[in-house]
Amino acid sequence: MAFVFMVSPTLVHKKLRRSGFTGPSPRFPLGNLLDMTKKEKIKRDPSEDRLDISHDIHSIVFPHFAQWRKLYGKVFIYWLGTEPFLYIADPEYLKVISSVVVTKNWGKPIVFRRDRQPMFGDGLVMVEGDRWVGNRHTITPLFSMTNLNCKRMR
Repeated sequence: MAFVFMVSPTLVHKKLRRSGFTGPSPRFPLGNLLDMTKKEKIKRDPSEDRLDISHDIHSIVFPHFAQWRKLYGKVFIYWLGTEPFLYIADPEYLKVISSVVVTKNWGKPIVFRRDRQPMFGDGLVMVEGDRWVGNRHTITPLFSMTNLNCKRMR
């Protein structure tokens, strides 16, 4: 059991580092969750107190990703518990990766299946492959424009 929770993630982390992936170092057993939930006070320059309108919602909603992006670049690994996740903010890199792995079926991460199975069962959110395609074909007509148009009540 210790291998699954402690040794295996350590080996994966070392392998990812050797492969050239950087990112914040995970802390057992929560990975980077503590970093993500930490509310750090941002030191602002008083001259910047004017009302700035920004379309950079990502940095406001996910400040930890914005900070890591500055430190590690547009592609890095972060950890949720003992599971590594690849963060990609570079469209060209994503295009290359997508073309290389398009035929590979990665499936949903085990951590998501384990946590969400009791809530979603075998619905569209949880199934994969041919079962997902079948479920998707079943519900697609429900979202046609004729079914979604609402009549105004007077």
